[in-house]
Amino acid sequence: MEENTKKRRRRSTDERLADLERKQAETKAKLEAQLRALEEQKKRLVSTPATKKASQERQKRFDRAVKAIAPDWDERHLIAAIARAVDMDAEMLLAEGEVLLEQHGQPRRGRRPRQG
Repeated sequence: MEENTKKRRRRSTDERLADLERKQAETKAKLEAQLRALEEQKKRLVSTPATKKASQERQKRFDRAVKAIAPDWDERHLIAAIARAVDMDAEMLLAEGEVLLEQHGQPRRGRRPRQG
C-alpha cells in the first residue's frame, strides 16, 4: 500500500500577509461591534429618569448661581468668561466653583408657589 503523506507546503509572503490582513479586519469588526453595544448601553443609562432628574437639578443649581453672582449677564458674557478661564488652573477653578455653587446654587427657603 502506498502511503499518501501530505507534504508540508510553505505559504508565500503574500498569503501570510493576506491572512494577517483578514484577521485584522475581523478583529476591527468585532471591536466596532463591541463599541456600538457599549454606546447603546451608555445611551440607555443616560436616558433613565433618575439621571435626567439629576441633570435637571444640576442645571437649576447652575442657573440659580449665575443669577445670584451676575444677574445682568447673558449667555454671551458667560461664553467670554469661560474663554478667559480656559487658560487657568482647572483644579483651582473646580474647587472655587464647588464653593460658589454651595453658596449661591441652593433654592430659596420657604414655601414654593404651586406649579400649574
